[in-house]
Amino acid sequence: MSKRDYMNTSVQEPPLDYSFRSIHVIQGQPTEHNPPTHDSRLDMISEEPRSGLRPIKHSKSGKSLTQSLWLNNNVLSDLRDFNHVVSQLLEHPENLAWIDLSFNDLSSIDPILTTFFNLSVLYLHGNSIHNLGEVNKLAVLPRLRSLTLHGNPIEEEKGYRQYVLCSLPRITTFDFSGVTKADRTTAEVTQERTMSPAIALAFLPLVVTLLVRYRHYFRLLMRTVLLRSFRDCLSGLRIEERTFSYVLTHALPGDPAHILTTMDHWSSHCEYLGHMGPVKGQILMRLVEEKAPACVLELGTHYGYSTLLIARALPPDSRLLTVEWNPHTAAVAEKLIRLAGFDEHTVSPYLLNEVIPNLRNQHKLSRADLVLLAHRPRCYLRDLQLLEAHALLPAGATVLADHVLFPGAPRFLQYVKNCGRYRCRLHHTGLPDFPAIKDGVAQLTYAGPG
Repeated sequence: MSKRDYMNTSVQEPPLDYSFRSIHVIQGQPTEHNPPTHDSRLDMISEEPRSGLRPIKHSKSGKSLTQSLWLNNNVLSDLRDFNHVVSQLLEHPENLAWIDLSFNDLSSIDPILTTFFNLSVLYLHGNSIHNLGEVNKLAVLPRLRSLTLHGNPIEEEKGYRQYVLCSLPRITTFDFSGVTKADRTTAEVTQERTMSPAIALAFLPLVVTLLVRYRHYFRLLMRTVLLRSFRDCLSGLRIEERTFSYVLTHALPGDPAHILTTMDHWSSHCEYLGHMGPVKGQILMRLVEEKAPACVLELGTHYGYSTLLIARALPPDSRLLTVEWNPHTAAVAEKLIRLAGFDEHTVSPYLLNEVIPNLRNQHKLSRADLVLLAHRPRCYLRDLQLLEAHALLPAGATVLADHVLFPGAPRFLQYVKNCGRYRCRLHHTGLPDFPAIKDGVAQLTYAGPG
């Protein structure tokens, strides 16, 4: 018994020593739960503990007052009835602080050992423990400071020492060797290296589930961000310029319908444009034909797709004013509008960030019978309130807002439903080329300032 381990256990009494007794089984006195057997092998109860230099003290009940139990150098293969026997031998079994089970034939760490919460020294070297994961059972022992496991098959496992130190960070002595700061650092580094693949594998089912469930959104992300960035670098041209080149090459000049079809084909088979698309386009054209507005205001020209839809359906002498904040997109849109055969008297494109306050004075727009919101959904509410504040919406005016469900404009929808000045109808659709991604177009009818 080393002086260090003796001090660690705070043992004041000599150990109860059953070492070198050729004990095969731990077996208590016959009871209701432990009936007598005819096992001829030596058991612990039938043996007398070894006597040391100092006599073992006992309580009035005849039980030992020690906190140490030595069962080393026997032939134990399991710890069945261990708890019961310890209760028979010790006055305070819950205070057991040192257990020596070295040089037996134990193939695992029995969970019964984890019930002795004051255990600070545990010797298990020279056994037959072959699963390194058995060490994890001992993590529940808050006072365990000294542990031995050498001489077991697990000692041959790669990273044996580092694994034990990671699993039991409180121990200070392992295999009769003090645990240094360098040991801790090495163990932590090893744990990080081994845990990373394990964590990745643990999250793999979740990742697969998310990929399957949101596959349409991942495809959209791939087409709108990753592939677009790759083509930008590869061609040296922006998507607006590539789109115009394709339309210029494949569409018939002066034919808006053919230009729209060409843009749909480009978006479906080449590069996703995120435009209104044919399904929403039918809603827009039907509304323009039905309302026959004298003046239309479009916020968000984009590539000019919805602009061409409106211009095709406008009655003669009507005016369309379209506004785009991106200069590159605005330049391409104007070329496409002119390519379709519409002049500046019918369609007037503007590149302005704050156009609404200046519509009346600078652009001679006193009222907008139809307003299309197709720019940034987060700006819909702000711009609608600006139109109201500058009295640009007459009673009966129609406001059509795209993408109110994806990416969504919740504050805008809440406002128009609760303010009492609009009749709201929501057209449920899907994104162009991604019908599984649900979107919608909000159709509002303005009732007046109220």
